[in-house]
Amino acid sequence: MDTPHSSIKAFAVVACGYWTAPGYRGAAWLLTAGMLVLGAGNVGIQLWLNLWNRDFFNALQDKNLDKLFHLLWILAAIVVTAGIGVAVQLHVKRSLQIYWRTWLSRTTVERWLSAGRQYQLGLLADEVDNPDGRIAEDIRVSTEFACEFAQSLLQCVLQLFTFLTVLWTLSGNLPVTLFGTQLNVPGYMVWCAVGYALIGSLFTYALGRGLIDAGNVRQGREADYRSGLTRAREHAESIALLRGEDDERERLRGSLFELRTAWHRQTRGQGNLSLLTSSLAYLAPIVPLVVALPRYLSGQIQLGGLMQTAQAFSSVQWALSWLIDNFSKFAEWRASCDRVVHLHMALHDLEESVDGVDHERITLHPPTDVDMLVLKELGLARPTGEMLVADAQVEIARPERVLIRGQSGSGKSTIMRAVAGIWPWGKGDIHLPVGSIVFMPQKPYFPLGTLRDALHYPKASEGITDEILKDTLHKVGLDHLRERLDEVDRWDQILSGGEQQRVSFARSLVHKPQWIFMDEATSALDEAGQENVMKLLIEELPETSIVSIGHRPGLEVFHTRELTLEPGKGDEGATLTQKVRARSEKRALKDVYSRMSAASHAHARDPGFWQTLRTRVGNATKPKKKKKTG
Repeated sequence: MDTPHSSIKAFAVVACGYWTAPGYRGAAWLLTAGMLVLGAGNVGIQLWLNLWNRDFFNALQDKNLDKLFHLLWILAAIVVTAGIGVAVQLHVKRSLQIYWRTWLSRTTVERWLSAGRQYQLGLLADEVDNPDGRIAEDIRVSTEFACEFAQSLLQCVLQLFTFLTVLWTLSGNLPVTLFGTQLNVPGYMVWCAVGYALIGSLFTYALGRGLIDAGNVRQGREADYRSGLTRAREHAESIALLRGEDDERERLRGSLFELRTAWHRQTRGQGNLSLLTSSLAYLAPIVPLVVALPRYLSGQIQLGGLMQTAQAFSSVQWALSWLIDNFSKFAEWRASCDRVVHLHMALHDLEESVDGVDHERITLHPPTDVDMLVLKELGLARPTGEMLVADAQVEIARPERVLIRGQSGSGKSTIMRAVAGIWPWGKGDIHLPVGSIVFMPQKPYFPLGTLRDALHYPKASEGITDEILKDTLHKVGLDHLRERLDEVDRWDQILSGGEQQRVSFARSLVHKPQWIFMDEATSALDEAGQENVMKLLIEELPETSIVSIGHRPGLEVFHTRELTLEPGKGDEGATLTQKVRARSEKRALKDVYSRMSAASHAHARDPGFWQTLRTRVGNATKPKKKKKTG
């Protein structure tokens, strides 16, 4: 793990761009200046209270009632001023916290949800667990605690210099006899405060330094447990159908056990630290009085001077004991900073891996005047370097319909990902066609919101009315959803797999793209449903090219060409070859039967069919009358 210095420096590099970002820097510097001014004002109020303590206790010793009542009015002014100052400072600090968090969260999400990085990160960086938790929780902790630490450190510095001056003035000289020689120690209470705070800080660091690692481990276990619960909720139906509750409970029990282990480790560290901090907290009001007692007993200061000295000593001690008071929170902050930095470093490494000039990668060429998809010497590899597909050469023109088949794991879906630009690992060139491309994965994505939002996703097309949406739902066999366009629901959970795929086809019909890539997009449909949606695409979008990846029987009749991924030898990867379909006798007879069945159903819809048939049969079976001969 990085040293604290390098870790904090790395966080500053990642997060402090807020003060230079256009659109943010003005508010950032204004709020920062506000915190500086209000922090200085807060120290000024404390100095005012320190002087009030001296005057009040002197008046109390002299039993001067008039002065006491006058000082009570001054105390009221101090309390009101301090209350207003604290309230304003709180608003400024919280504004800085939320605006900084907003900028860092947006910047991180922009890097994460860009060019498929959210997908690629899961393939490369196993150590970056739960990036969503890092964005939601660790960015919050790192920015909020950083503002609190900055505020308290600023106040510590201002308070230290202010009250060191007061304490030095009140300390005077302390006569000390050393080896028979009498010495006068100037400002002895200053040295006592510095020594007391320094010893406490050293012991605090020694006892609590393991809290940083413990906090990091605990936050990781918290994220793992939340992730397990989220998976159980999102896959509730599958778990219920497979009767997997026992297994899921066991997994969550194991995750909770690891969380409990990390919790106990952090508790032991905090317990060791609390032994010291609690002792120092009990001594805090006593030590200043003991240190200042010699000057009071010698008559060099009055009771007011003793109380002023005690308060000044406490203020200096508090300023110097910042680490003691904030170490547990500092450890938690360091752990969150580490997780945020690791996420950004992983994204940086991923971007270098994908975009770096030293790595051989697939090259995507923008569309030209030739409306054709061209895969030229395309080789697809895993992130580890293992080849999946070797030197594919394919040209697909509009409006061709091409079916790609092959064994599971041969790289069929990876071809679609490469065309989409989210799979850069490999070599060769992909020349993109003219026009829009829609990708239809096996499990469609449904954004949170209304059914209309799902049909328009990722963005609404112009001129699409509710009548068009309802008519499209009718065409794909979803009449029961036509009146639910404005309902907000978790459509990915309440719709069946087949219904979700039908919505995906409706989405493509609404957007009317020039190219459609389908990856097992009909796997949840029956044969009739598959036939219906495929015919719809062909009839409604006759000029659209379709590239299908699938195993389902019957898909080939909707395509003009079929490509097959044949397994390669050794580590060479699969080869993409064009398969020439030979119509077998069985297939031919099946086609004939289908046509005859369709014709029969068509005739059956004629109202006079059966009557005509009965008449013909009756005429054929009726005995013929013999002609009479004259």
